Amino acid sequence: MRKSFKRSTMLVSLLVAFVMLLSAIPVSFAASSSSVNKKVFVTKASYVQLTDASIVPSANGATASFTFEFYNGDSSAINLVDYWARLKSRSGTKYTLTLLDKANKKTISPKSSTTLTFYSAVGSKVTLDQLILNFVKFDFSVSGYEKTIGSFTFPAGYNNDIKLGGYKTVKISSSNVNMRIDQNTVSKTKDNYNVNLSFVARNTSQFGVAIPEYNYYLKTSSGLYKLKLKNTSDSNLTLEPAVLNSIRLTGSIPNTVSTSGWKLVITQKVGADNSQVELPVASFMVPFSLDTTPGTAKQTFTDQKGTYEVELQSVQRMPWGNDDNVVAKLSIKNKESVYLPLPDLIGTMLLDENITINSQAVKNTGDIGLAPGASTTLTFIGKLPNAYNWKKFEIQLNEKSGTEDVQVAEVTKSATTVIYSVEAGKVYTQKSIGSEMSVKVTDVRTYKGDTIDTYAVFMDVTNNQTRSKVMPQWTGYFKSASGNYYDATIQKTATSVTPGNKEQIIVYTQLPSNVSREGLQLLLGEAIDANGLLKGTTGTPTGYIRGVYFGLPTENTELTNNHAIKVGPYNIDFNYFNVFAREDILEFDIGSKVQRDYSYDGFTQSQLTMELEYEPAGDILWTQQIKLDGKAENSLTWNIGDNYNSFSKQVAENKYWNKYTLNVYETVNGSKKKLFSKEIQFSSLINWLDGQH
Repeated sequence: MRKSFKRSTMLVSLLVAFVMLLSAIPVSFAASSSSVNKKVFVTKASYVQLTDASIVPSANGATASFTFEFYNGDSSAINLVDYWARLKSRSGTKYTLTLLDKANKKTISPKSSTTLTFYSAVGSKVTLDQLILNFVKFDFSVSGYEKTIGSFTFPAGYNNDIKLGGYKTVKISSSNVNMRIDQNTVSKTKDNYNVNLSFVARNTSQFGVAIPEYNYYLKTSSGLYKLKLKNTSDSNLTLEPAVLNSIRLTGSIPNTVSTSGWKLVITQKVGADNSQVELPVASFMVPFSLDTTPGTAKQTFTDQKGTYEVELQSVQRMPWGNDDNVVAKLSIKNKESVYLPLPDLIGTMLLDENITINSQAVKNTGDIGLAPGASTTLTFIGKLPNAYNWKKFEIQLNEKSGTEDVQVAEVTKSATTVIYSVEAGKVYTQKSIGSEMSVKVTDVRTYKGDTIDTYAVFMDVTNNQTRSKVMPQWTGYFKSASGNYYDATIQKTATSVTPGNKEQIIVYTQLPSNVSREGLQLLLGEAIDANGLLKGTTGTPTGYIRGVYFGLPTENTELTNNHAIKVGPYNIDFNYFNVFAREDILEFDIGSKVQRDYSYDGFTQSQLTMELEYEPAGDILWTQQIKLDGKAENSLTWNIGDNYNSFSKQVAENKYWNKYTLNVYETVNGSKKKLFSKEIQFSSLINWLDGQH
């Protein structure tokens, strides 16, 4: 009857433990049975539960360890001296167990719990399924003076390894720390696999705790290989509450070793110096990911900071002086689960395997780090004679390691990427970090010179960021339909532009009169110098990145509209002009209405000039400069709103002709463009701009 009762109790316990195991443990125990991780009650309210069981190799064979959680649910303390664990093999071999931290394991207070970790040396070929673990209570009223409270056995193939993607909660002091494998990147050399592995740890308790001095091993089918910390400071890293910490490990393994079934084994030394043993903390299944071989556009590398993926997205050639700038855009992605700094990469361009070109790295404004899974771009610029055409293009990426440059990746993309183009009238939107903006060509104007014309393009650049900023400096070229390039000069301000507002820039070049405007394009990019991207108006460009071809509209040559003359952010309605002669005096009455578009924060004030001319003879009777919304010497000042001016001018010789011409000019780079023209006569009564004359 006693045996029957014990058998029934064991069956019930097995069933309960199996259900609890599947629902509570964050690792795979596919081979587990109800004899593992069951709760065994020592009283009606108190119990012990096996929470961990492992065997790790040691210098003398192997070390088996077992961890129990002992919970006291009663109202009085429990004396732990009354309890112990026994270990034997199924064949009857007995092993002596040692209790870790025995001096501090005396009692358990009511309504609290403690952990009891027992360990023992076993043979090198012993597996858990060959062992029987008993939890006992000392009782001098029974034979042998001890009573078995619970017996634990392990099914065939049982292990405590954490599956890929799983985590384990490790007790450090009184804190619970969740650990899991994050990344494992392996590169293969002639003799070895170079391992770069990282695991992450998050302290889920309320107080910071220092990570113990663990040992780390990569367990393979051939044995254990010790890994070392990439950052020695991680040996005493403090795990603050809720912070995800990344710990990186490195090591070398002969490349003859099988890559199947690798495991990261974390151990901790315990005991005195002359009797130290290493107890397992956790065992994780490790993914095997071999670095992409050279010859591809995308590679993964791991440095002391973490694991990154780099991809050569585009390679472009852009004119610069008598040479070409080779502009290689690289994407950099954070492959870790923690924030990483932007790697400080050095790029060497390699053409046709033998020709090397040093390059300059240009970062986006404000780029300092990457969130988990996030990416950004890094641009490398080199210089090449424009006549050279490569067949193979590679870029070798290096990082500083001490005093040496260490190659971390090599990516290739031999085909040249076409420079992006925007049709006339369309808006170009850029989303690069730190340079979020929209650009649109609004007008083109030709300013006539004696033999050379100034051809100018007016552009609106809108700040699409959430903060005020000085917009980038530009540089580039005009390109004719025949393929000739003409230097572009940029006229802009260093004014800070508020979010959603814009600045007007003027881009002009000197064009011979015989160069056709049809098919003309403007190639512009963000200017750089030796220190990176240029802002405002200072600095001398040495090249440019993110080049774009802008299609240019047909120039407006209509000269009869005096009500909508646009100059910068101003719209001018010339609505009154009257002139008459009295002996050697010309009397003028001039009126206008000036409106301003306040979405422009930055612009260059153009010079606006009115002239009264007898065109057949080329005689200019009167010239007057106009300053908008400000003051200038020898100029009329027109402010926002209605303006009216009445004044006279003495002339040395008054020539009386039947008709004169009123012309309004804008001046850029010393050359003039006529914006409006109107034939008039001397009269004291007629307003020639009233639309009736």
